[in-house]
Amino acid sequence: MYHKVPKQTEGNCSDNISERIFDTEKEAADFFRDLKKRFFDVNSWELYAGKEKAEFSLRNPGGELSLDFPKVNDYLRIKVPGLHNPTGDSYDWVRLEVVEEEDHETSQTAYMRVRPCEDPHKKNGKIAHFFTDSATSNFLIKREGSKITAAVLARNEIPNTEDLNLLEKLRNNLVAVGGMVIGSKFQWTSLTDGLLKKDEE
Repeated sequence: MYHKVPKQTEGNCSDNISERIFDTEKEAADFFRDLKKRFFDVNSWELYAGKEKAEFSLRNPGGELSLDFPKVNDYLRIKVPGLHNPTGDSYDWVRLEVVEEEDHETSQTAYMRVRPCEDPHKKNGKIAHFFTDSATSNFLIKREGSKITAAVLARNEIPNTEDLNLLEKLRNNLVAVGGMVIGSKFQWTSLTDGLLKKDEE
């Protein structure tokens, strides 16, 4: 699935990867079954990443809350702590453009790719996110034998300052630059680490 990740051509990128090795392949396969449920339950990500970092909500193509399995053209609504987005009525928005799974005898993979987009309630063509729509966030979980990996691979991150007022530009620069330097990596590593923890840990 790594070949599905867009090539890095501009702006910033980061690879946020966590790994866990189990004693047996069966243990890993059993854990991966539960991990997939966590991975696709976007509405619960804050339980693993920590609510103080960001809140995630899966939304259908109309922008309304969805409790279903994520699908292409669904949205993720993101609430960044502190600096809320005036373009998206306090939220940042991304659209799901790839949702895939692969199952083989000794390996399994699940992958989602999202891209910044407009607020689906407004449909005004303005990207409601602190990065431009050249950026992607690539979420991936993979089992290879007894090893399980969770990763968030960010590509082509450029602050979104086009066609915005001064307040919006300032906010997006602050969030984007902060995210590119430390925040994004901290946020995503918290999520990948959290996804790989057992319930009792």
